[in-house]
Amino acid sequence: MRLRLEAKNTPSVPAAEIAEIVGLLEEVLDQMDAEVQKTTRQLQRYYSEQSRLEERLARLENSILFRYLRSIGSNFRTSKLKLGQKLLKSPLHPLYLKLAPSVQYDPAYDKWIRQQETQNPSWEWHREQAQHWPRQPLISVVMATCEPKPEWLEAAVKSVLAQSYPFWELCIYDDASPDWVAEYLGRQCAEEPRIRYHLGPKRLGIAAALNRAGELARGEYIGFLDHDDVLSPLALHYVVESIQDGPADVIYTDEDHLDPAGRRTRPSFKPGWSPDLLTGCMYWGHLLVIARHRLDEIGWFRSEYDGAQDYDVALRVTDLPAVVRHVPRILYHWRQHTGSTAASPSAKRYTHDAGRRALQDAIRRRRWDAEAADGAIPNAYYVRRKVTAEPRISLILCSRNSKLLSNCLRSLDRTRQRYRCQTVVVHHLNGDDVGMAEVIRAFGCDTISFSEEFNFARMNNRGVAAAQGDVLFFLNDDVTPVTEDWMDHLLAHLQRPEVGVVGAKLVYRSGAIQHAGIVVGMMDGTGHPGRGIFQSDLWRWLDQTRNVSAVTGACMGLRRQVFTELGGFDPGFPVNYNDVDLCLRARQVGYEVVFEPHAVLRHDECQTRVPGTRLEERERLRQQWAEVLERPDPYFNPHLSIDSEEIQLGSTIQSGVNRSERSLLAGSAG
Repeated sequence: MRLRLEAKNTPSVPAAEIAEIVGLLEEVLDQMDAEVQKTTRQLQRYYSEQSRLEERLARLENSILFRYLRSIGSNFRTSKLKLGQKLLKSPLHPLYLKLAPSVQYDPAYDKWIRQQETQNPSWEWHREQAQHWPRQPLISVVMATCEPKPEWLEAAVKSVLAQSYPFWELCIYDDASPDWVAEYLGRQCAEEPRIRYHLGPKRLGIAAALNRAGELARGEYIGFLDHDDVLSPLALHYVVESIQDGPADVIYTDEDHLDPAGRRTRPSFKPGWSPDLLTGCMYWGHLLVIARHRLDEIGWFRSEYDGAQDYDVALRVTDLPAVVRHVPRILYHWRQHTGSTAASPSAKRYTHDAGRRALQDAIRRRRWDAEAADGAIPNAYYVRRKVTAEPRISLILCSRNSKLLSNCLRSLDRTRQRYRCQTVVVHHLNGDDVGMAEVIRAFGCDTISFSEEFNFARMNNRGVAAAQGDVLFFLNDDVTPVTEDWMDHLLAHLQRPEVGVVGAKLVYRSGAIQHAGIVVGMMDGTGHPGRGIFQSDLWRWLDQTRNVSAVTGACMGLRRQVFTELGGFDPGFPVNYNDVDLCLRARQVGYEVVFEPHAVLRHDECQTRVPGTRLEERERLRQQWAEVLERPDPYFNPHLSIDSEEIQLGSTIQSGVNRSERSLLAGSAG
């Protein structure tokens, strides 16, 4: 620096002054360098201290005393949950309701609502914001009325009138109701020109009535409102906000219920666009908004599916690729009353039957070799796909414990014989070599010896190198099948070219969930939402086939071609996150990751290693997938907490949610 400045010296600047300036600059740079080195040493000390603290905590948490105390609490909680499950299916169901008050009015949810409302800007703010949007489409709210209660119909209409977004119209077809309905609607039309209606002389049914209401609509988008339900005042605002970055074919939102006292209860928090979940239930629910041109293309509603006419439309709209957006806000309030499916899904059996027929018709149109089966609960279904080929299958297990391996292989006997599976055991040498060799020989397995430090990723990659199968299943040595046909369900998905990875439902000995899909960004890394429970009223999709961000490597299936394309497991994740990293890479190149709950295995977790993750593992995951981890998981809901695996309301909506839900890995096209 001194030489460069002296070379540029001019007679107007004395050399002594230049030398003084250079000296001062060098002194400042030296001080800055010293500060940087000091800060670096401090960060290194903090990192080392955190690592040592984490190790001490891990030793404490996994000590005999803590494990014993934890088991007592876990067993008590599991026993209570199991009792609730039994009562749910027994004549003592009212007692179950007392044990599980979340299915009734929940004061905690009421408090959460008030917190959300205080965080939202005012109605006037929303009105002003919408005035500056480049896209301001007309939204036609379509309603069919049929003998409604006066106070409920009035509340529904008022909820449309109260919208902050001004460009709407309300189109109503009355399906032969008493005269007072015509009188009421006539007064509303006289006062508000955006309301139009038509009176039907005879009963048509819900699908035909909605079609007649749709004939009145002029909007670019069509929203649907039942005559006894209520919209949030900001519902249309957030629907239209979601299309500011581009048009959508379908927009759906979160919802909750109104109990008989008019209190908001039973929220339904939904994931982002999940094609597999839609073929298991009408999870879009309310509020549903569909582009007018897509409804025109499919011919609107079909009367033969009355009761599930919206599900039939959803399946037909998504027969071809569609832009589907989820607005993760509760914008619709579904009234529950005696005889309604909002109060009891089994109240109208015909709706379930109509939904199954709609799904079977979708299977026919899409030319799937499958059939629609009933799900575990009303209005839920399962696409039972046939395994049409007999691929060569390789099972890959990493083990160092002869007892665990023997139990696992014995439980897999029927599966191995039925599919003539090759079984590759990656033997981690650790002193039990004689016992391991005997088990491997007794069960006729191929073996690969691994003498290096434990590295689950590298061990499985070695196993694949010895595998001959076109389909690969990675299994922990502490899993045992609960359902005999578990592999049928997983293989069926691996026949689908769009599916890259499939994972099973894993349960503890009690039957409680251990794995039902992985959420990224949970607990400073990843997590298994619902671990240790049987079901959740806040997250109703645990036992539904659905798309997820990742599945566990304890039972994971891939086609060999996909595994090779992805480059296998990353040895840089020797213990944890190797499965998550593989799934994220699969999604990054366009494959779907599917969780299949009909394939059930028991997982006696962490039998040969200490549970938990290490700081350096989490740091590497953050470095590798920083952009993904900074966004909410598209297959979870941003209103649910990611601080733990317990499914509970979050205090605030997760950062990174802007307009409708977005993901760097999950596009909106179906």
